[in-house]
Amino acid sequence: MTARRPSIRLIDAELARPTATSHETHILNRSTEMQLMHEDLARAHSQMRLEEAVRRERAHRLVVAHRVARRAEQASMRARRLLASVVVG
Repeated sequence: MTARRPSIRLIDAELARPTATSHETHILNRSTEMQLMHEDLARAHSQMRLEEAVRRERAHRLVVAHRVARRAEQASMRARRLLASVVVG
């Protein structure tokens, strides 16, 4: 089996295609850099918002837990007073 050689047309097309100058390459690199910087900034912003949401949710759960504990303590005190009044009365 012999390797196929590229046709003359393909070779001519390759040679005729303009190559990027160093200035164009520099602009493309800067453009890519800027795009990556914007992506990094968006990713960091999303991460900060997620962390803030997690902190807010934890704080909310803590407040709810304190509220439930306070109500349980109040119910316990009412039950003790009721029991004391029944025993004394």
